[in-house]
Amino acid sequence: MKNATFPSIAKFSFLSLLLPAWVIQAAPPQPQPGSTAQIVLIGTWTGERDGDRVQPPVYPSQGMYRLALNEDGSLLPLNRIKMDSPSWIVLSKNRQFAYTTNETQQGQISTLRLGKGGDPQRISGIDSQGQEPTHAAISPDGRYLLAANYSNAPGHASVIVAPILQNGELGEVLQRFPFTKGSEAVAERQASAHIHSVNFTPDGRMMYAADLGGDIIHAFFYDAANKAAPFRLAPDYDLSFPPGTGPRHMIFTANGRFAYVISEMSANIFAYQINNDRLENIQTLALTESTRADAKGGGGLAFSPDGKYLYASNRQKTNEIVGYKINPENGKLTLIGRTLSGGIEPRAFAFDKSGKFLLIANVFSNNVTVLQRDLDTGELYGNGVSVQIGTPTDVKFIHE
Repeated sequence: MKNATFPSIAKFSFLSLLLPAWVIQAAPPQPQPGSTAQIVLIGTWTGERDGDRVQPPVYPSQGMYRLALNEDGSLLPLNRIKMDSPSWIVLSKNRQFAYTTNETQQGQISTLRLGKGGDPQRISGIDSQGQEPTHAAISPDGRYLLAANYSNAPGHASVIVAPILQNGELGEVLQRFPFTKGSEAVAERQASAHIHSVNFTPDGRMMYAADLGGDIIHAFFYDAANKAAPFRLAPDYDLSFPPGTGPRHMIFTANGRFAYVISEMSANIFAYQINNDRLENIQTLALTESTRADAKGGGGLAFSPDGKYLYASNRQKTNEIVGYKINPENGKLTLIGRTLSGGIEPRAFAFDKSGKFLLIANVFSNNVTVLQRDLDTGELYGNGVSVQIGTPTDVKFIHE
């Protein structure tokens, strides 16, 4: 499959959002020799979306996009690969492969080989055995990929387990765990289960699947020695939430002592201390002081590269990145500030290797923005850089 390539435009600003960024050329532009540019992949929803907050894209997405982040925080579009709604990207440990959830009604998981400069080429795909797969993760030992089938339609949510073969491709689904029951607290969102993410502990002993529809996070044990059924449910270790919370994503500190959950509908951060595989809630914070439902829309979570700060997105009509300083002794969070994302619906975001720049996928304003970060205080501020991409949903740096 041939990749489309783009002109060598070194910088984009908010004034350039309407420029025709995606123009096919004979050869892709590349960072200059000796450049310290970092390569980043952008996942998207292809086609167009409806809704009150949705801005129609000038150029609807056609797949996955590859950019370079320059040392000064500017962005260089490189190329794109055509595929259906590669909404979430997960990278192999050796950075030779990327795997994407193709978030369509007939869900797939695609394998892409990463060439020179992280240039992706799709080589195969498997059926996700569910609808709208929205998230995936690789076991810390690199043996399995797990995916979350969100499923807008009732009764199709599930977690699947697929082996990663020697050639980097995915084998057929080995295990499938269906979930159907919703809490029904928020009628239009929780009539049934909706699995939104799959999340491993750093030691790989356990995996947690966040069920937005059921107000629960399902716990699993992982046994690598059991090749026929390596994952099993561990209901005694499940995390339950108040009705209408909508747990969405989960993240663990590198030392495995603390975990954090972001909820979508209640827009909370839940902090946990981990002892003997048990998670004890030690703090609950609100992403916003507003009590309005349309101000609450918890999205993504990310640590700063130094692990000292945690950042969360709040969407709906708020559209902010909220920053917290982490107490390394007890895991509790202290608010450091709220910063506008530079767009609408900041779904996912990621730091560059230095921790100086944060790239944000603003889905409904069709742009990827850059915020700068003060390394001493953790505070974020805009630098005016933005690139136009239709309905971007994920940001992944290809760090070596």
